[in-house]
Amino acid sequence: MKMISQIYSNRVFNILLGLLLIIILSPFPEEVQARKKEDTKATGAIDARTFEVLTKAQELTEAGQYNEAIQTLDTIKNSDKLNSYAKSQMWNFYAFIYASQEKYKDAIGAYKKIVAEPDAPDGLKLTAKYTMAQLYFQIEDYKSVISFMEEWLKEIDEPTATAHIMLAQAYYQSKIYDPALNNLDKAIVLEAAAGKNVKENWLRMKAAIYFEKKDTKSTLKTYEKLLQHYPSMIYLRQIAGLNGELGNDRKRLTTYDAIYLHGGLQNESEVLNLAYMYLGQDIPNKAGKIIEVGMQAGLIKQSPKNVETLANAWAQANEHKKAIPALEKAASLSDKGILYARLAGVHFDAGNFKQAAEAAKLADEKGGLKRKDSNHMLMGMALFNVKQFEGALQAFRQAKDSKKSFADARKWEAYTLSELERLRALEASKFALAEKTKETLTADENNAEVIGKNMLADQVDNPVQQDKTEEKTQTKIEENKAP
Repeated sequence: MKMISQIYSNRVFNILLGLLLIIILSPFPEEVQARKKEDTKATGAIDARTFEVLTKAQELTEAGQYNEAIQTLDTIKNSDKLNSYAKSQMWNFYAFIYASQEKYKDAIGAYKKIVAEPDAPDGLKLTAKYTMAQLYFQIEDYKSVISFMEEWLKEIDEPTATAHIMLAQAYYQSKIYDPALNNLDKAIVLEAAAGKNVKENWLRMKAAIYFEKKDTKSTLKTYEKLLQHYPSMIYLRQIAGLNGELGNDRKRLTTYDAIYLHGGLQNESEVLNLAYMYLGQDIPNKAGKIIEVGMQAGLIKQSPKNVETLANAWAQANEHKKAIPALEKAASLSDKGILYARLAGVHFDAGNFKQAAEAAKLADEKGGLKRKDSNHMLMGMALFNVKQFEGALQAFRQAKDSKKSFADARKWEAYTLSELERLRALEASKFALAEKTKETLTADENNAEVIGKNMLADQVDNPVQQDKTEEKTQTKIEENKAP
């Protein structure tokens, strides 16, 4: 599963932060202006000369003439006439110009000088601290981000969701996950209170935090919420993977199937992985269909291994008509006999004993079998079923070479021998019966020709008796005629 912490990136947040800086780094933000009017009465005002310089510097900055703006400010930087309040405003302009040039370290230095000025307005100091936190975020100094933002939050009455998000991000990047999660939740609450939906990137960060905390269940719940509000194949994949980590194999399977049905599985390994999931859940028919469709679409290669997987799927589903041609193809592509051995098993289960014996012989000839004895056993049983007992005996005797199959092979050998002896005895009995019948039929007392000759001989030898017999016969005929 792709690392969740890699999915959440601070790049999007940095872009948003950059846009926010354009607003915050204005030399006279609205919040500062309001405070400035209030505090000027107490701390002093800006003299005309200073105001003229600051105005010119602002015009040059707006025109993009940053170097000229800096040079203009430099004319009053070391002036003894500037009071603390005026200096704070001057440093605010310096900070703004440096930030506009992406000279963030120089900008931070200028903001620190604002905070150091005793007469700087409180609002300006707060803005300086907030902006320094943002600038430190830009240069990835997360420790300083945390320091200035935590200080700012203590001094502000109504913190913003953006402030908490920035702080959450800083803690996250510092691998301090509990405060990161706490600030993130506060930001989400503030956003909801304002009637806004939680931002996608915030939820992604929350999922990443839970993941780093090894809280898989909460990570899963967060991704389910992401999917609900921001449907994406990426989140479906994460949900599938997380269900797998939690041992929810059936949910993992149904999620991946949803991805598959929506066209989200685009490569061979992903589709085969789904098929293997179905096999693991004892749904081989579905696995076979997925692989078959993948092969037809050209997404899955018809390699020996893939064809074997397809054949095994059909075999487990008792789809022998589909399994047999798939295995025949796979076996012909393989340089080992294992696939012919499996083909023999499928043929045997389908009742094709002759083909099973032939496939087993091919497996034996091709070699490379881990269990030759098992193949010999199957070959023997297949030959037995087609009454090729001599071949079956040879196969069982070969299987006896293995200790694992010795006992079963010996039983089958004995059974085959007894069957062979029975058939031989039956054949012998049939032969004996045939000979006896022949002998009986050829005996003189049962030979019609001999009997006829004997009767003729008797008549010749005793003519008187013959006349008497004829006389009696004639008398009986006459009697039958009388009314």
